[in-house]
Amino acid sequence: MRSFTKGSVAAGLAICAVFILSQTYGQVPANPKPFLVFDATLYANKPDLSTYGLQPITLAYAGSFGLDWYKYPDRLPELEAVQAVARDAQQKGHRVVLDIEHWPLEGTPTLVQDSLAKYLRVLTWFRDAAPGLSLGYYGAPPLHDYWRAIEDGASPARRSWMTANDQTRSLAGAVDAFYPSLYTFYPDQAGWKKYAIAQIEEARRHGDGKPVYVFLWAQYHDSNKDLKGQYLPEDFWLFELKTAKQYADGIVIWGGWDVMTNRPAKWDENAAWWKVTKEFMKSGDLKPPAAPTSVTIR
Repeated sequence: MRSFTKGSVAAGLAICAVFILSQTYGQVPANPKPFLVFDATLYANKPDLSTYGLQPITLAYAGSFGLDWYKYPDRLPELEAVQAVARDAQQKGHRVVLDIEHWPLEGTPTLVQDSLAKYLRVLTWFRDAAPGLSLGYYGAPPLHDYWRAIEDGASPARRSWMTANDQTRSLAGAVDAFYPSLYTFYPDQAGWKKYAIAQIEEARRHGDGKPVYVFLWAQYHDSNKDLKGQYLPEDFWLFELKTAKQYADGIVIWGGWDVMTNRPAKWDENAAWWKVTKEFMKSGDLKPPAAPTSVTIR
């Protein structure tokens, strides 16, 4: 019989362990779902941000689907305009986010179903004209409701929000990706994180594995009269980027529209938010740049 020393036994166990691990995990890719960051900013004289790893994405705003149609709640956009935008987007081949926000997705069942029918109709028109593109809607589903989202899961308010989201299942099933809006309303990092996680969880609950790309904006939302338009502190912006990376599949960075002049703001290479973003893009597990430019359809 062969004799074994303590060292040889330890070595043998180590070899066995390596073999088992290699059989179990050897086929799993190191990073099967890279985290994506998209550029949807509107700044004038903006450089090519793809060199920093930000990818292009097409935002199709309501105004691109016909003149003033969105001012009338019962009206659909112009079919020909939707088809034209879709064909243009298909030539570029980027993911598409449809930004139509005025049809209510909460209220009586009749009201919600009527709105859902409109959202689905536009989605069908777009997809028929541009098959193969990844499509989703900005901000819904799930519904972006800050106060109910930050409530505890068992609270009546949180449950009512989840029930309202349940009514949008047909739209959740029709889109290819989710784009929750995680804009900043208050200087409360803990509250914002609760809101962000709740929005992402709701998207995943209805998503059947579809990717969740969250919209972030480095400025305070217009609804805050005291802070609207002010840029977030650097630590807050980095906190949002890191939180999104932890829980979502990617980020769509929006901004660069001057609400005072109603036109694109000037690009500032030395802006604090951009310096933070560039450092964030240097971190691991971020997909390298793909296409050269972003596209915004207004």
